[in-house]
Amino acid sequence: MLRADIDRVLDGFEWDLSALPRPRMLPADAPLRAVAWNVERGKRFSALMGVLQNEPWLRDADLLMLTEVDIGMGRSGNRNVPRELARALHMGYVFANYHLVLAPGDLAERDHGADNQLGLHGAALLTRLPVTRFWGVALPEFTDKFHSLEKRLGSKRALLVEVELPDGPLLVVVVHLDPFAPPNHRAAQLRLVVDAIARTGIERVLLGGDLNTNTYHLGSKAGLALDILHKLLRFGFDGTVRQYMTPEQVFERRVFAALAQAGLRTEGFTDPSAGTIHYDLNDPELRHKSLAYLPPRVFAWLERKLQPWGGCVPMRIDHFAGRGLSAVRALTLPPARHEGMRVSDHAPIVVEFRA
Repeated sequence: MLRADIDRVLDGFEWDLSALPRPRMLPADAPLRAVAWNVERGKRFSALMGVLQNEPWLRDADLLMLTEVDIGMGRSGNRNVPRELARALHMGYVFANYHLVLAPGDLAERDHGADNQLGLHGAALLTRLPVTRFWGVALPEFTDKFHSLEKRLGSKRALLVEVELPDGPLLVVVVHLDPFAPPNHRAAQLRLVVDAIARTGIERVLLGGDLNTNTYHLGSKAGLALDILHKLLRFGFDGTVRQYMTPEQVFERRVFAALAQAGLRTEGFTDPSAGTIHYDLNDPELRHKSLAYLPPRVFAWLERKLQPWGGCVPMRIDHFAGRGLSAVRALTLPPARHEGMRVSDHAPIVVEFRA
């Protein structure tokens, strides 16, 4: 009896576009600015709001492409995170739900003491540009999340939004690929997205989000062990760490090949010089997760090997790619903090472009 209602929620969207002008006229030489950011649920909401309202690179963006966004989750104060952000920033928004979450959260999110009122989790586009239409593309899970620690129904979806520019449409694609999967599964997910892009017939495309190009197979402990052994034999420990900043070269090349085959370029759209997330054993939350996932001896070995890096190494897992657009500038902002509070485990990435 509940199946139809559950499917409706899992396939659902929420939006409010009433704040948008129609159409927005831009100076001929003015670049547009987009930000892609995994905001880690929005669970540090006051810090997130403070940064978005006060950091000029973020505050003045035309497009905010947000992943890991909650609606009605106890860990984020049971807020409607995309709606509250959009209203504060005077932007329109579209939210695509991924999951109906049946747990308090993941390993480090289970002691907040608040029940979920809705339990929705997904991706959102906040926009100052008029929206013509939007839809979602289901991305199959590598493992059944109903049997994971953070028990949930559904699967990630790419959010495709057609926005209106004075001279025609721009397709904005918000993507969050599976971290707990091998790279070839992420590539298969992305091929579903680029196939959907092709069906739209829209030439100008901006794709961005958390592609989770962590270079690892985190879908199983056995797969991870074999993956680590392969890396160490091929590159050694230091070489393996260096691969985190160049995922397109070896371990995640199929992901980037899927983009290239669709004419989507990352060069110029993504800053290659800075990590977008850090594996930081000084972070109590990450340390707790790592201790739960790795055997004690492996963790102790890892901790020793990371000492030359101060226990913290950068990884590039968030990316932009564009087609039919001219990139003007791409940068990775420093990890955002507000009044001493960290906003997210990811750094926001920015691209300015001309359509």
